[in-house]
Amino acid sequence: MARRIAQLSLFVVALIIGVLLVGQLRSQARPIELSTLTPQELSALIDTLSARNVELRDALADLNEQVRNYELAEVQGQSTLNLTEEELYRIEAFGGLRAVEGQGVALRVEGTLDPTAVNDLIYELRGAGAEAIAVDDIRITARSVAVQGAGAIEIDGTPLGSTIEIQAIGSPAGLEAALERPGGVLTLLQQAIGLQYEIEQQTEMEVPASRRDLEPQAARSVE
Repeated sequence: MARRIAQLSLFVVALIIGVLLVGQLRSQARPIELSTLTPQELSALIDTLSARNVELRDALADLNEQVRNYELAEVQGQSTLNLTEEELYRIEAFGGLRAVEGQGVALRVEGTLDPTAVNDLIYELRGAGAEAIAVDDIRITARSVAVQGAGAIEIDGTPLGSTIEIQAIGSPAGLEAALERPGGVLTLLQQAIGLQYEIEQQTEMEVPASRRDLEPQAARSVE
């Protein structure tokens, strides 16, 4: 819209310049009338036309500058919009509203697990820098916690199986080293409940979006 207004303004200025030029040509086509003017009158006429030409050139320069400003604003506005969309996608992705993909580790554990053991595994991965975690395809968010349900451990109201699959996106080597470090969570669970596990680094994996309603119930943003 802004560009069309600027283009229309340029057309109007060009039309005015054309009218003045036609006027000048018509004046030159009437030498008898010009010959009747005194030198002072001719000088005044030349000064007037020169001043008008200067004004029109200045107006044309101003409009060209406006067009450049409109074009720059359009580019900057589009760039700002793209950055805002990218930031929104990033927030949604790592808040759990969108599926994410990347490198990481896949951990398969089985044994006499309880909610505390599952939460310890999640906390260990978070502490090691995992950017997204899923347990049995349940996306772990800030509100996710393992609890004891009626017949099985549950996360976000979904029961887990006897063998639990955990996916974590992050540095594969860093995540694996944190899980298997001496005295770490896997070592302790092996000693406490005879945990059995398999861990595999993966160059590409996908963690699903949360199926849970993540809209805050009590909290609200600060204006």
